[in-house]
Amino acid sequence: MRNKFLFLSVICVLVTIVASKQQSDPESPPVWAAQFEESFEETLKYPILGSHTTSGKFYYDWTNKRYRVDRENGHYDRYCGSIYAFSDTPCSHIVVEGDRYLYFPEKNYCCYCCSADHGCGLLKPNWLDGAQFEGMVTEEGDDTVYEKWNKPGLQNNFYLARASDRVMRKIDQVPNDIQTFDMASYYEGIRDENVFNLPDKCSKQFTCPFLSVCSALRN
Repeated sequence: MRNKFLFLSVICVLVTIVASKQQSDPESPPVWAAQFEESFEETLKYPILGSHTTSGKFYYDWTNKRYRVDRENGHYDRYCGSIYAFSDTPCSHIVVEGDRYLYFPEKNYCCYCCSADHGCGLLKPNWLDGAQFEGMVTEEGDDTVYEKWNKPGLQNNFYLARASDRVMRKIDQVPNDIQTFDMASYYEGIRDENVFNLPDKCSKQFTCPFLSVCSALRN
């Protein structure tokens, strides 16, 4: 009987080790769903302007090659802030058919920013391919376990996803842009297809101002 218990104990330990290894060492980075919505809070940090936080929502539709990002305040977004540099006003990025538009609902203003040919298109669901696995982590005051990945570009881009289901938690574009996503708001699919309809004000013939990030990207 003692040997039987010893054998069962060894099996339990081995199962625990294998399970732990599987959880702590995923074989590949997360892949986004073809369609999803998720709300976020974003903190932007600038050397002179300081730190500023806003809220927003992310709509992703790879199936139809479109997406939209709404921010309650676009003042400190590098794109929107180059259009209305001194205004605290909502701003949306809308990408349809490979073209990115910036829409300011309170200003009744929209301009064509840039296209996929300028690097302004849509991220692929597997955009994290090639990312470096940084390990399993938790956040202060939160016992949830997250996968942490780094997809280096011009800077480190850290990505956190909940380990249990790989729902996006955070994108940290070091050192000045952190988007923290509300996982409870995550919805796989698009509730309202009309969210991608371009406002009447938007036209590819009406480009964003010369002194804007968009102009620099187009040229």
